[in-house]
Amino acid sequence: MAHNQVKKMGDEWLTETIEKLQEEIAIEKNLNSTTLDMSEENIIANEILLAKYAFLYQEARHRHTRFSGFTNAISE
Repeated sequence: MAHNQVKKMGDEWLTETIEKLQEEIAIEKNLNSTTLDMSEENIIANEILLAKYAFLYQEARHRHTRFSGFTNAISE
């Protein structure tokens, strides 16, 4: 398998994973705005979700991954 194919597969995985995380973050933002008292577990799960997104997004930028057709769910 050529280096370009491996990079392309990795970039596709990164893009798909980032898009899924963005969807989850958008859902969580809607839930968080309607929830008066979030449990500690929910707060921690949300922080983990945001950390995963930030890590993978930075990795994609570092790899110069081309993104097409998605918007940033987090205001940075």
